[in-house]
Amino acid sequence: MTGSRDGRRRLLGALLGSGLVLAACSDTGTSAVPPVGPPATVTSELNPAPLPVGWLLSESRERCQIADGLLLHRIRRGSASQEPAPLPCTDVVQENQFGGGSLGSVFATGPYAFHVLEIDPDRFTGQLEPALAQGRIAGKATTSEMADAAGAIAAINAGFFVVGPGGTSSRDPDQGDDGLAGDPAGVTVLQGELVSEAVGSREALVFSAAGRDVRFPRTETRLWLEAGGESWALDGINRVPGAIRNCGGTGGDSPTESARHDVTCSDPAELIWFSTDWGLDTPAVDGLELVLDAQGRVMHTRPAGGSLPAGGSVIAATGDRVVELQRAASAVGPVLMRAEVYMDGEPVTLVPELSILNGGPGLVRDGEALLTDNEGGFRHPGDPIFGLTWVDGPNPRTMIGRTASGRLLLVVCDGRQPDWSVGLPLRDAVRVMRHLGAVDAMALDGGGSSTLVVNGQVVNSPSDGAERPVSDALLLIAR
Repeated sequence: MTGSRDGRRRLLGALLGSGLVLAACSDTGTSAVPPVGPPATVTSELNPAPLPVGWLLSESRERCQIADGLLLHRIRRGSASQEPAPLPCTDVVQENQFGGGSLGSVFATGPYAFHVLEIDPDRFTGQLEPALAQGRIAGKATTSEMADAAGAIAAINAGFFVVGPGGTSSRDPDQGDDGLAGDPAGVTVLQGELVSEAVGSREALVFSAAGRDVRFPRTETRLWLEAGGESWALDGINRVPGAIRNCGGTGGDSPTESARHDVTCSDPAELIWFSTDWGLDTPAVDGLELVLDAQGRVMHTRPAGGSLPAGGSVIAATGDRVVELQRAASAVGPVLMRAEVYMDGEPVTLVPELSILNGGPGLVRDGEALLTDNEGGFRHPGDPIFGLTWVDGPNPRTMIGRTASGRLLLVVCDGRQPDWSVGLPLRDAVRVMRHLGAVDAMALDGGGSSTLVVNGQVVNSPSDGAERPVSDALLLIAR
């Protein structure tokens, strides 16, 4: 069982968050473009050829240097009637060209608007940090609010989450049928501490603070309690018992134990572990709770719903799992939570240098197109309309990728705005990321959540008309 962190470390860990390269479209390799801003030696590795979306469209590109090793690009294709806002930087270089496209989107006329943050970890002296919206599981905040709180030079929205009964614009930690608003719907690790379990074996963004160890493996978690020489499987961490958002759990969940995007599965009998990262009283469900101190020693049992002890934890049981919790409570010695994390089927050790944010599906693996929409539950058996809308429809997209040289690409494509940008089907997102130079890439949460913040400014145009409060973000902190 993990203990609580001190206040400063908890806040820092909570402010670490989601996503590295956001990009779009082509199937060719990369080549350098002229230097941008001081210092004169900084160059881009983005492929300068027109993007492979639409067909034979006009394309304009702007780029500027935000900091050493940090370049911002805006790429527009097609004829947009909306004028772009100025980029939050000086010495903007602009290029115009015509052509490109792909037979896969030959009938799409756009317009398209992409913003790409290109990060050279060998030159950028800052670090990558994950952020929870309010420094805890409970509640939501905008990406720019998380960036401001941490003094980040840039930020991008990260993983999927429980929207909550208050709707997409609410920040409040309301509890509804889907769980607690702001709860990450997928694996989350902050500085080596697991605070949310995985959804099946979806891809996840795995990264180190230095940005030199960025991966997108298919990630699983296995959890259990140990006490008195016995062990019991845990169903989840820091979530409402019986509400499994995006499914992908274990132990008889209904209607499925497979990942199923935007679906909340249920289970009347669960064991859930709560750490101080939860941030509120535990849910007042029909069940029993075991309250533990920082060393895992039993303090007392109680009906479900109550405060977390300072530095301690709480185990909640519902249904027939209550009997197992009672056995753990009566065991001699501490009650410990154990967790195993698997990446691409191999066990890994969680260390303080490692953070993980959820997302999916995968887009590119080892330089090849590899869209894992079926494996990640983004298509629903028996409901083809969901996949046609979510996967095949033109939507705002947030993406992250890594180039062969180790650069990171954070990419946002705006959508649902016919005067500015129509958005991308995921098959086009694959083409765009490969074209930009990503040899490995995945999607993060998109739609109204897609947001890129640079120098305190939201540089893209969120489809809700304003920033949507989200669960977590990936931050770039200048040092």
